[in-house]
Order: sequence, then C-alpha cells, then structure tokens
Amino acid sequence: MVQVNKKIISAAKFNPTKKSHQLSITDMCSKILDNKITLPLYQRDLSWNLSKSVALLNYQLFGKAPVAPISINQISDVSTSVPQVSFIDRELIDPKNIDASHQSVVDGQQRLSTNYKAFIDHEDFKNIFLDVSSARFKVVNTNYKDSHIPVGVLLNKEQSVLLDYLSKKKLVEQLYPVLVDVRSKIMSYNYTINIAENLNENEQIEWFEVLNNAGSRVTALQMSFSKLKLHDFDIYTDYV
Repeated sequence: MVQVNKKIISAAKFNPTKKSHQLSITDMCSKILDNKITLPLYQRDLSWNLSKSVALLNYQLFGKAPVAPISINQISDVSTSVPQVSFIDRELIDPKNIDASHQSVVDGQQRLSTNYKAFIDHEDFKNIFLDVSSARFKVVNTNYKDSHIPVGVLLNKEQSVLLDYLSKKKLVEQLYPVLVDVRSKIMSYNYTINIAENLNENEQIEWFEVLNNAGSRVTALQMSFSKLKLHDFDIYTDYV
C-alpha cells in the first residue's frame, strides 16, 4: 500500500492564484509614495536604463497585451517580515510603520519604479518625453519641440501640472484633450497582482529566485548576496 504524504494533500487544497487581483498604476504609485508598498532588503538595486523604461511606457500606451504581473508578499505579521526599504532611495522602513495591509514587492521593482519616477517627476526622467508628432515616448537631449511633452508632466500625480504646462505653452486647446486621454489610459492601466501572504524570508527568496533566474535576470553573485540575508546593511547601496 502506498502512503501519501500529508504535505501533498495540504498543497493540493491550497490555490494561491485565487488571491490575485488587479491594481491600477495610480493606486500602486500612491501606495509607493506613502510607503505602503515597499521592497524587501534583499531586493537588488535598480538596473533598468532609460531605454528599458521608455520601452515599458510605450508598451503601456500602445501594447496589445497586458504587461506581466507584479508579485507581492502581503505582510500582516511583522514579526516574520524581512526588513523593508523604500523605492528609489532605499530608506529603511521603521517596523512600527508596517501595518496589516503592507505590501512588499518580490518581483516587479523595475516596472513599478519606472511608473513611479514619472508619477513624482523624478530627475532621472527629465529627458523622457511623449512626442505627439511621432506617437512614441523617447529620450530627447537637445532640440526640444512643442510636440515633446515631459513624461513627469504628463503622468504627474497631479493632473493640474499638465494643464499648467500646456497653458504656459499656449497649447491647451490643441493638445489637452488628447493628452488627458493618454494620461487617463496609463494612470488607469491595471496590473495583475499576484499575492502571497506572510512568506518567511526563505520562502520569499525561493519565490524571487524562481521568478528571476528563469530569465537569467539576476546574477549568481546577486543571488548569493540575497541568500546571505544580511539585515544590518544594504548590500546594494553600501557595497555594490
């Protein structure tokens, strides 16, 4: 008689995909701004160059299929959570500020950071524009034209920034209606969010490794740093 391990029975009855849901770029960026969505300390630093960020922005506007899901660990038990850092500046989050609704990004930092930098008009994106004449986001370093709309203006957290910009350029009547439609599409663009809950550190790193190494996006050295699980310093800012 074959004895079935209880671990198989338990696993077969648990379906994590039922926790998946959708969240808009606006909602995700607002949560990042309030440090309600953060990064586990083991997450690598930002690696995308401007061309990759521009490619994502163009795909979100013109793409005919959804962008890949974001993978998030929901923290409701702070005692088991990995130390968290904020997006972009990687400031350590005080555990006292982590509540039961806190979300930690296991996979999706580069995509979220791209949208967030536009949302806050970050200095890194000062040369990224939507060219309404050629119908694409692109990097522009010289020869600025009225057809070039700064991404940090177009997708700013405050819609009034776009109106003020066009007013100064005397382009409200000509461009505001279409740019509002573009802004609305991207800001309301939904990502599928795959949720796990209260993964311990080893479980998070296992998920992170499966998601990233499948496409060889994380080097062996970076994964070794992740597995060290060092909490007293940030390997990506203090060493790399």
